[in-house]
Amino acid sequence: MDHGIALRWKLAVVVTGLVSLLAAPALFAAEAQPPAAAPPPQEAPTEQASDLGLELRLQTVKKDLLVMLNFAEHFIASGETKTAAQLQAPLDDYLRRHADYLVVQAVDGSNIEMTQLSAEIALVKTRLLIVLNYRDDAGSVLTEMKRLYAPYQKMSVQIQGKTTTLDEAIRQLDTDLARIAKK
Repeated sequence: MDHGIALRWKLAVVVTGLVSLLAAPALFAAEAQPPAAAPPPQEAPTEQASDLGLELRLQTVKKDLLVMLNFAEHFIASGETKTAAQLQAPLDDYLRRHADYLVVQAVDGSNIEMTQLSAEIALVKTRLLIVLNYRDDAGSVLTEMKRLYAPYQKMSVQIQGKTTTLDEAIRQLDTDLARIAKK
């Protein structure tokens, strides 16, 4: 009986967390919009302000993906694969609507810090897909990363509290992906 209640609490926490994560970008977008009655701003936003907004959104996406990764790792480690599988639909939606768009937008920019942050997001995304055993999706993301970040292979990235080069992080994910492909 206690196990059933604990499982329901865990599921409630996961669902609440995912709903909060999915609703947060909409709230930030609503706050960023000027009120309907206010006149439009007279001057166009500067490139620096635009970069700052993109960087803040990238940081938020990275934090969100790290939370989802922690959820997935916890549920997989505790044998609750059904609960982990329930992450798929909200995760796919979040990646498609927010993360993927921002990563491409940041790589296209000229700011190396945003390129670094977008690479870290792509690495966390790939790790999450590997943990959830989405081999094909993880392989596609790795292939795309190799293409997008080819000029930045020696760039330092921060992953799970460790600093490494991008090419080394990609190589590690390739190894991890090959390991689950053999299962």
